[in-house]
Amino acid sequence: MKRHTSSFLLLGILMLLLGLLIYLPMIELLRESLQENGRWSIANYRRFFDWGQPVYLRALWGSVNISLLTVLGSALLGVPLAILFTRFQFPGRKIFGVLVSLPILLPPLVGVLAFYFLVSESGIIPRLLQKIFSLSSAPLVMRGVPAILLVHVYSFYVFFYLFARNALQSLDRSLEEAASGLGAKTWTIWRRVIMPQLKPALIGASLLVFMNSMASFTAPYLFGGNWRYLAVEIYNAKLNGDMPLALTQAVILAAISIFFLLLIRGYENRRPSGASRGSKGVAAPPRVTTARWQKKLLAVLGGVLIMVLMLPQLILILIAFVKNGTWTWQLLPEQFTFENFTAVFTSREAARPWWNSLWMSAFATAGGIVVGTVAAYFAAYQKHWRWARGGIDLSVMLPWAVPGTVIAIMLIILFDEPHWFTGGKILIGTAAILPVAYFIRHLPLQFRATAASFSNFDPALDEAAQNLGAKAGLRFRRIILPLILPGIVTGAMMAFVIALGEFVSSILLYTYDNQPLSIAIFSELRLFNLGTAAAYSVLLTVLIGVVMWLAQKWSGGTEESVWG
Repeated sequence: MKRHTSSFLLLGILMLLLGLLIYLPMIELLRESLQENGRWSIANYRRFFDWGQPVYLRALWGSVNISLLTVLGSALLGVPLAILFTRFQFPGRKIFGVLVSLPILLPPLVGVLAFYFLVSESGIIPRLLQKIFSLSSAPLVMRGVPAILLVHVYSFYVFFYLFARNALQSLDRSLEEAASGLGAKTWTIWRRVIMPQLKPALIGASLLVFMNSMASFTAPYLFGGNWRYLAVEIYNAKLNGDMPLALTQAVILAAISIFFLLLIRGYENRRPSGASRGSKGVAAPPRVTTARWQKKLLAVLGGVLIMVLMLPQLILILIAFVKNGTWTWQLLPEQFTFENFTAVFTSREAARPWWNSLWMSAFATAGGIVVGTVAAYFAAYQKHWRWARGGIDLSVMLPWAVPGTVIAIMLIILFDEPHWFTGGKILIGTAAILPVAYFIRHLPLQFRATAASFSNFDPALDEAAQNLGAKAGLRFRRIILPLILPGIVTGAMMAFVIALGEFVSSILLYTYDNQPLSIAIFSELRLFNLGTAAAYSVLLTVLIGVVMWLAQKWSGGTEESVWG
């Protein structure tokens, strides 16, 4: 009885916290969007859906159109790469298969910055083509929709690559052999045998890419020009003091994102367990190409693809050594220096954004460890509260679906006045608001990683210890915690490094005193201190790479889903 009472108290505290930090901001956002002069009204929504002046509808359709094109482009790049690196054997296949995932290391702002150096009006590629062909103006300057699509496809094709690769590796090769034995040709085997088994992975990747593209802010903000994008319009409306419009647009974008989250969850729940029903579970080995020229051709093709995909990172490293203010009209930088890196570690002003991001990310991650572990305990392990499991899982995953701009607007609405749960203080404009935003944004990552560890935990171990007289605290410390610790650490490291590069929420919530690293990079870019901006970005990317390697090592080399 005492055990159930303590569990019920812990569950109550968890639900109260989730209600205050997730549902209450959403409710306040919706309520404020339905207010006009202190009265209930749908005037703000009539203004948005005004077909006579469809200015804001263009932003919605612009986001949808680009998101659909992003899904198509990401699939056309990611799926063939997955086929190349899983179905064929050639020199360098394994290392190429690892390097092809490199774009996932780049935070959104850093990735956009790399493409700015490459394909903007002053970028290296247009200038190089202009010089080679002696043109009066630089060709292939990327701006507007083409630039946004280029950045989106580069950033999101990894979803299709990873999903399709994992699905291809788990296919039963005996089904293909049976079809081939019955006389089916290669195209027929792909169309009738392989693609139906890949369908769940492709649908899942499509939904994720569409949702991430709809929530994208950095690429449309820096490259969009006159193209209207809903996430950017929210920021512009808030910046112009038109909060009613910003709230309305935030509600609409949040509704779209939550709809796709529910769609993903519903689809995952309807999927049969197992990659292929009725199969022998024999993983498909890479197809061996016996001809030497085939192996050489595939090796060269793989190498070229990897070089193209690594080009943004390589350019970023190059610019990080450029002396600020020296690369203007030249084709390539001519003056290089180490001072961009040394300043980060020796200058107090340059190091301050690092310190701000480190302590804010650490506080947010620490809170996520506690809340994520408790939520995973009830959602994935505790069987006595089954009625609460689905609600906890959905509640914790909601912030993952809601774009960063919307979360920032929700926090602005909720914490611009004192509350009893803030100790009577206004959090907007204080150093506390960004850790709160980071905590909410990245709690789903920590929850998913910990829940995955809980799902692999055998409750019989805990029950045996209980029968031997061990108290709950002792059982948790000595039995449960050591077995779920890899999941906790993996989720914490991922949340920590992503928070270090968080830009979307930061740009709406930061103040001068708590300026994070992402805002410092953006500020250096606007001041045309390209070397410093790139140096910040390279160091951040290296840190993310190291932590992700550690996270994969802790998780035993498996890739846990954070969205299912």
